[in-house]
Amino acid sequence: MSMSTSAVLELDVENDSQIEVRDNDGFKGVFATEDISEDSVVFILKGAITSRPTMYTIELGRNQHLNFPKTRQDHDDLDYCWQYLNHSCGPNGYMDTVGRTFRAARKIRRGEEITFNYLTTESVMAAPFNCVCGSPNCFRFIRGSNFLTREQRLLIQPFVITHPSMETPVFSIQRQTGNLNNSFSSSR
Repeated sequence: MSMSTSAVLELDVENDSQIEVRDNDGFKGVFATEDISEDSVVFILKGAITSRPTMYTIELGRNQHLNFPKTRQDHDDLDYCWQYLNHSCGPNGYMDTVGRTFRAARKIRRGEEITFNYLTTESVMAAPFNCVCGSPNCFRFIRGSNFLTREQRLLIQPFVITHPSMETPVFSIQRQTGNLNNSFSSSR
């Protein structure tokens, strides 16, 4: 099923007061302005659904990529804050691509950068990169879940769900039990 490039998610950011977009060493990131509880919705994914990936889209399903709307307003960074989520192989958040939300994988402390593992949504990265997150389980070169070895898939398997409509699985981290290390990476 191919989605129109003009389809727009009709959802609003509900919890924008608990996050902010901040510049950190020349790269933007999303940061918690207050403690965020494990499993809570951090924000709702808002934007246009397109069929083609770019460096800044998020893969929601086969031929479905979250993108910016055609028209942007001044000061709408929080509405589309997903564009500033940096990658970490040991993230503190995850994409619920089915529910179109971003959720806390563990308690996120005030002031902490909010991250997710790009391998959990992207089957083939439009712009692969060398990871510098520092996680003990770092995947090193991030190019998409299609390129993971069996061992690498096993590492993220406890944290992923497979979308049934996908010919090639795209992953989303599921509820995490235990603690994930958080580390800043300026990859986006």
